[in-house]
Amino acid sequence: MSKLVPRIPKPPTSDSSPQISRPSAPHDTTSDEDVFFEPLNGEVHLHPDAHSDGGYACNNAELMKQQRGAIMEVVKGLGKNLLMGNLDLLKVSLPVRIFEPRSYLEKLADPWVFPRFLDAAADAPDPLQRLKWVATYFVAGFHLVFATWRKPFNPILGETWQASLPDGSHIFLEQTSHHPPISAYQLFGPGARYVYNGVSEPTVTYRTSAVSTCSKGARVMRFADGGAVTVDYPVYDLKGILGTGVPRAEISGTARFEDAANGLVLALRFGPLTAESAGGEAALQRSDTLCGIVCRTPDGWSGAPPLDTAALPRPKADAGSGLTGKALRSLSLSGSSKGGDALEAWGYPRGAVPLSACRGNWLSHLDWDGERAWVLAEEERGEWAPEAAPLPSDCRFRRDLAALRGGSADLAAAQVAKELLETLQRQDAKQRKAGRAKA
Repeated sequence: MSKLVPRIPKPPTSDSSPQISRPSAPHDTTSDEDVFFEPLNGEVHLHPDAHSDGGYACNNAELMKQQRGAIMEVVKGLGKNLLMGNLDLLKVSLPVRIFEPRSYLEKLADPWVFPRFLDAAADAPDPLQRLKWVATYFVAGFHLVFATWRKPFNPILGETWQASLPDGSHIFLEQTSHHPPISAYQLFGPGARYVYNGVSEPTVTYRTSAVSTCSKGARVMRFADGGAVTVDYPVYDLKGILGTGVPRAEISGTARFEDAANGLVLALRFGPLTAESAGGEAALQRSDTLCGIVCRTPDGWSGAPPLDTAALPRPKADAGSGLTGKALRSLSLSGSSKGGDALEAWGYPRGAVPLSACRGNWLSHLDWDGERAWVLAEEERGEWAPEAAPLPSDCRFRRDLAALRGGSADLAAAQVAKELLETLQRQDAKQRKAGRAKA
């Protein structure tokens, strides 16, 4: 078990602040072997693998030794192009020992295992509460993006994966493009109360001893009553992968959630808060801190009073606004609001009307307007159960994955199978290109 980080006190709840109603807590089914947090008693811990410099640490020394050895082989083979960052890592063939015996399709679903927040969103009494619960759902799963430090296999065109959660949720994923690699997915909640569908087009960049990946693509969470929230992901960074210290995973940039029909936008920033805004909480002055403000457009939903700007979180100056020009323009905010200068300093244009704010840490907790909405140590996650009778295109039928599941004894067979599949993919791509040229 990794060393626990000191406890983080729960901030007091202000009676004057709008509160977010909390869904019922899950029943405790964990065994003693599953528990990696001490009893809470009203306090919150950082994840035990929280890095002292911020982010999620890889504390498996033997695994990192193997990974770094394989990565150095690739670096030596690619030479200057890799060091200069002039390379598309998605097109580089990597040794099979760097992989986990899973497809990227499976890994995509890793964070989406806290459906009770989507149940709360489906039952939300207004669009503001719904937007907050949708954002909480994604925040709760961020740490699971880095739960495994091995690379998943790139899916083959037409490859699929189907699975379900204990609550009755079902997910369907398919690789719909080879280059650029695009994965499409649909997640259906019980009774189709909500449907999350979208595409993932990952981009990967390499700099010195770090890798950054950002998933492009349209994503929307739709609800049975017609409501919808679009989702934009932040950037995932892996740092120190070639150094001698403990590598760590970080999240940077901005995640964005928008309910266009109701004129509500949430920009969720990643990075430390000022000491004053953190209120003495050490966890809110780390790089794995997150904060956000829900704002409405002038013609947007007006069912909640403006939030006092004194309650707004304030990121450190070097964290920047976190909003791209496109995101700022899409807000289309005009007019005036109390404390407009504070909002502009945070990153919103003048005229934004704040309705709610959050602050927390994706390795510990999330608070909305002083009310705790999520605590990592208290949360029970679901486990995806793969479809018992899947399609023939299911990723579990891949020969390289099957060989790698056999362990180190089958590494050679897995490498041969992987290279054969890569050759077949290149041949198929040439045939598709030739066919399009003749059409």
